[in-house]
Amino acid sequence: MGEDSREPGSSQDPGSHLPASTPSTDPKKPKHEFPQSQVGKLWDAFGNPEEPVNALAKASYKPPGKNPADVSYSEVVGNVSLSEMSSFYRTPCSRESLMTGIGAGFGIGGVRAVFGGIRSLWSAGNWAVGAFAVTSLAAYEFCRRRRIEELHGMKQAVELMKELKDKKQREKDLAATKHAEKEQKKSWTNPSNYKFW
Repeated sequence: MGEDSREPGSSQDPGSHLPASTPSTDPKKPKHEFPQSQVGKLWDAFGNPEEPVNALAKASYKPPGKNPADVSYSEVVGNVSLSEMSSFYRTPCSRESLMTGIGAGFGIGGVRAVFGGIRSLWSAGNWAVGAFAVTSLAAYEFCRRRRIEELHGMKQAVELMKELKDKKQREKDLAATKHAEKEQKKSWTNPSNYKFW
C-alpha cells in the first residue's frame, strides 16, 4: 500500500536513511569543518589535505591528437597570453628575485666597467646580464624553497592545533564524567548513601 520511507530508493527523503553523523562524500567539501578561527583561516589558505597536491599537473597543456612530448616551443609560446606575460612579476617570489638580480647585475657590471675602462664596456655588459640571470634564478629558487618549507610548517601547525584541541576536549569530557560520578555518589537518590544499622 504505502512505501517504506526507510528504503534507500524512497522518493520522500533520499538522505533520511543515513544517520545524522555520516559525513558527506562531496569531493569539493573539505573533510574537516572548522569555525572561522585561526585554524579555519589556515585551512582556507592552504587547502584541503585530501585533495591531490599536483592538481595543476592534470590540467597541463595537451594539444588535440598529439603526445605532449611532440609539442614544439612555438605551440607552447603561442598559448601563453599577453596578459600572463605582462603580469609574471605578480607571482610570489618573482619581484624579490628580480630586484636582487637587478642589483647584482648592476653592481658586478659597474665594477667590471670601472676597473676595465672603456675597452671593456661590452664585457661589462655581458657580466651584468649574466650576473642578473644567475642571481635572479638563485634568489627565486631560494625564495620558493623557503615558501614551501613555510607551507609545510603551517600544515604541521594546523595538525598540531587540531590534535591539541581534541586533547583538551577529551580532558574536558573526562573531567565532566568524573564530576558527574562524584555528584552521583553524593546524591540523596543514591541508595548506597543510606546506612541502616
